[in-house]
Amino acid sequence: MSAILERSSKKSAPKPYKFSINQLKKMYELGLIEPEKKIELINGELVMMTPIGFKHMKVVDKLNKLFNNLISENNLPYVVSVQNPIKKNNKELLYPDIAIYPEKIYQKEEIPDIKDAYLIIEVSDTTLEYDKNVKLPIYAKGKAREVWIINLKEKIVEKYTNPSGKLFKDIHIYKKDEEISVFENKINLAEIL
Repeated sequence: MSAILERSSKKSAPKPYKFSINQLKKMYELGLIEPEKKIELINGELVMMTPIGFKHMKVVDKLNKLFNNLISENNLPYVVSVQNPIKKNNKELLYPDIAIYPEKIYQKEEIPDIKDAYLIIEVSDTTLEYDKNVKLPIYAKGKAREVWIINLKEKIVEKYTNPSGKLFKDIHIYKKDEEISVFENKINLAEIL
């Protein structure tokens, strides 16, 4: 008798409704979600992004300028995308602060995949735990080549490479007075942090 009750309770337990990227897009089109609201999809569940503070905004702007200058000065075939969507699959949609793609990304008609990015950056202050515990494993599962978490609390940059499952095998920590390489150029982190 208890086995029957156990089976029936498992079937009737409430489960969250899972959304797809197309369903989210439709909600925006119908005006169910305001256009300026950025909603991430984590395993099909809607997660509203928190508003960014001035410090966060300033670092994103510095990074955008720095990377665009590097790309332009070195005539590199890359583009910088700021706070735009990237996907792992139809149920995982994220908005990194910065994503750098090869120029050919413009040939795609859909949202870029995580594996398309040359570099993904999250600027983290109030979202540090969320970025590390929720988003970073998705980036790893999506085969991100390189992810930086710019930890504003500790004034460090955490660089993640070599994804394997939901983890990155290689993690390097850079302090504010150190340099980090990108496009075979050194960036002094004091310029960013």
